[in-house]
Amino acid sequence: MSEISQTEAPAEVLSQANEKDSRSIYEIGFHLVPGLGEDGALKVAAEIRVALGDVEIIAEGQTKKMTLAYVIERSVSGKREKFTESYFGWVKFAAEREVASAMQEKLHDMPDVLRYLLIETVREEVAAAPRRAVFTSDRLEGETIKKPTVARDEKPAGEVSEEELDKSIEGLIA
Repeated sequence: MSEISQTEAPAEVLSQANEKDSRSIYEIGFHLVPGLGEDGALKVAAEIRVALGDVEIIAEGQTKKMTLAYVIERSVSGKREKFTESYFGWVKFAAEREVASAMQEKLHDMPDVLRYLLIETVREEVAAAPRRAVFTSDRLEGETIKKPTVARDEKPAGEVSEEELDKSIEGLIA
């Protein structure tokens, strides 16, 4: 009897692993209407997470107010609204394709969602902070760049007459 339970356990683990592998990785980025306020935007972001249901959330970004790069216009009850700011948030999750398509429909029907984007991506951890670019050079390692100086015995370059210039050119040619 103990032998049977040992053989069943690895099969169960394999089925769970295959279930995780069959799921795709998705990321939702969404802009929320700025009139919600910070508390309202956090509530709508929580509603989006609840609407996802029972999925594995890999990472998510805090919903923050931001200035948009361009004006977004939206028609609401016959009037055109223009938005220059929004609350932006994102969620990265692993789920079946059916869950992702249902989530897209739910986001489309939410009146507080200004824009959204649902993409299929790869599983990778998101960096905590953006990296800064640092430029280095092997050529000047450890040296301080100094201003060029004129040696004391050299005369600083001054004006040269045409006769002197002609003589030096003839000397070089001859």
